[in-house]
Amino acid sequence: MSQVLNEIQSIYSSLSDKERNIANYILANPEEVSHSHIQELADLTGVSISTITRFAKKVSCRNFVEMKVKLAGGSESKEEEGIEQTLFSSYRDMLADVQSLIEPEPFDRVLHFMKEAKRIFIYGLGSSGLAAQELNYRLSRMGFISEAVTDPHLMIIRSTLLQAGDLILAFSRSGQTTDLLQSVRKGKGKGAKLIAFTAFGQTPLTELSDEVLWTVHPLRNNFLLTGLDMSTLYLIDRISLHFLADMEREKMYLQTVEAIKNR
Repeated sequence: MSQVLNEIQSIYSSLSDKERNIANYILANPEEVSHSHIQELADLTGVSISTITRFAKKVSCRNFVEMKVKLAGGSESKEEEGIEQTLFSSYRDMLADVQSLIEPEPFDRVLHFMKEAKRIFIYGLGSSGLAAQELNYRLSRMGFISEAVTDPHLMIIRSTLLQAGDLILAFSRSGQTTDLLQSVRKGKGKGAKLIAFTAFGQTPLTELSDEVLWTVHPLRNNFLLTGLDMSTLYLIDRISLHFLADMEREKMYLQTVEAIKNR
């Protein structure tokens, strides 16, 4: 992913409505914008040229021209047609994008938090609940004391009973889901640590979090998300493979395989 797109994602929640018009268009059409004139982008997004210039500065560019150059450096031409090629292209771009969002040091700290936690509670509502259930399924098979919580009432109950040493892993693409935020605030107040899996920066969730793992912004690659976000699944896979590299964790995981086969 272009660094410009990463910047847009990190500040998206703090943008004005007009700036979000620009952000949305660039996220969905980075290659097109890299070849556009500033007036063309202004017409397409319904904003003034000066608004675009200010937006460029917000994403660490001196002007629109520099933003175009950075976008061109992170884009590839796409000539595929048809559903299969479109899907393949979306997956390919998603993998490149999520890899560019992962920074080694925060990721390592997340792994440390998980390893040291007494109990892990994995929160997610709606489609994010699918991610919570998937990660819990894997962690529990490796010997972690974990639970997926996907009901808002149970979520606030669990948060009320959390203790120091517990860890919340919160999946929320927007970072602004009211029920989830109420629960994680309660959990933080009880001394639990909080890790966010989210696509939006500068949100109530990221402000509360001890660490953040970024997923791909939903407007990237014009990809219609109909269920479990594939960039979230990539992070789940990466976490799983890290812990499975530990022989004891792998042994426990294989024991569950045999138990399921022989039930």
